[in-house]
Amino acid sequence: MLVLDLHGKLAGGDGDLLIRDTVRRLVTQGTLKVVLNFSDVPYMDSVGVSAIVRSHLALRQVGGQLKLLHLPRRIAVLFAVTGLTAVFEMFERESDVIASFGSPQSTSDR
Repeated sequence: MLVLDLHGKLAGGDGDLLIRDTVRRLVTQGTLKVVLNFSDVPYMDSVGVSAIVRSHLALRQVGGQLKLLHLPRRIAVLFAVTGLTAVFEMFERESDVIASFGSPQSTSDR
């Protein structure tokens, strides 16, 4: 499992590409459990949402999981309005998100 700490606005531009490219690279390296930490993200637009959804889909295609941590209220509302709360597991505490992955089953289940 890997926690990615996001920083700054997730809006149209390089940030969305960076997230997608990073998740793709992690998948090719065998990391299948990824947590995105939003504690330092003040704003996200539809491009940012698209990057998160695409990252989620990339992980799901290989049996992985993407979970979200510390969503600011404004971004949590965005996920609720778009219906994405049914797609993503969201957590307030890092210990809870780690526990949600369960115990390690094998080294290939990073």
